[in-house]
Amino acid sequence: MIRIVPILILCGLLAACQSTPGVPPPVVHDLTRLASVKSIYIEDLGKEKDADLIEGSDIVRDEISAGLGKSGRFSVVDSPQQADALLTGLAGFEKWYHGMEGFYGLEGDLDTHYLGVGHFQLLESKTKQPIWTHEYEKGLFKLHQTVTSRVAEQTVGKLLQDATLADSGKPSPQPSKPVTTDPAP
Repeated sequence: MIRIVPILILCGLLAACQSTPGVPPPVVHDLTRLASVKSIYIEDLGKEKDADLIEGSDIVRDEISAGLGKSGRFSVVDSPQQADALLTGLAGFEKWYHGMEGFYGLEGDLDTHYLGVGHFQLLESKTKQPIWTHEYEKGLFKLHQTVTSRVAEQTVGKLLQDATLADSGKPSPQPSKPVTTDPAP
């Protein structure tokens, strides 16, 4: 019984360490204003609080830029002054380790796990008022897809889906939240 208490405490501490850094923005989907957005400037996605725990923010930024550019719905511009809206937030992945070696100095397997991170806001460029928000949701991924690609693809897909709804004037449906583990980056 005495051994179980320290193990339970250790498990609780490990679970607490797995929280996603950054503070997700409140949910905003202003479809009326989203319909008028044609150009987007994507800011550095590694500036928020706890960004030092995140890797790959530049990769996610580049992949979002490429995805939005290919869409034909939005143009990605080089400066905030040229944009109708600014995409801000925190994106990338966290890397954490699991195994006995890290805790007791014993030989053994140490597994590396990756957790995708993404909190996004689309802000009106002049007023800085939120138009749209998105929080990355763990879920199903394609074989050989990296964590950074998954975060970027989900974000682009959701923004384009909501923009299509905005353009048609229909309300946004509530998304489902599947849960799985992300592959390595």
